[in-house]
Amino acid sequence: MWNKLFKEFDCDTPHRIQALFSSIFIIQNRMQTAGEKIQTQISIKQWLLLAMVGVCPEPRTLTNIGALMGCSRQNVKKLALALEKQGYVNLVLGGNNSVQVELTEKVTEYAKEMEERHLKTLQLLFKDFSEEEIQQLFYLYSKLYSGIERVENYAKELDEDEKRKEK
Repeated sequence: MWNKLFKEFDCDTPHRIQALFSSIFIIQNRMQTAGEKIQTQISIKQWLLLAMVGVCPEPRTLTNIGALMGCSRQNVKKLALALEKQGYVNLVLGGNNSVQVELTEKVTEYAKEMEERHLKTLQLLFKDFSEEEIQQLFYLYSKLYSGIERVENYAKELDEDEKRKEK
């Protein structure tokens, strides 16, 4: 079905852009659905939080982790509280009333338990890509992130304009 749709949109640049934009959300939904069948102990978003805590520079605050994940501090807190209840993280009060996230030993145990499934998932996902294509996709994603930052700035400008109009 998606193959047919891609062929229909492969007629000019504006249609390709529309297809790519829609695909971002479709891919996210499909990966979340499949991922939650592959790893049943935690959600994909909880897994992402654990992964981001592992790469987040100190201090690993809810705000800093949210910036990496592309979501609000409140969303990170909700995910972190659920993970804390399950024993995957500890939430620790830091300086300036910030809340920091610390991984527990349960994360290491879970990573070992899920390693084979995660490797198989990545292998299946990128099976049709050559090393060169993966390198190109990696580069193209960095360009997409730059575009996302421009969209975020535009959204912020619109929001500020609306607030000024309300006054």
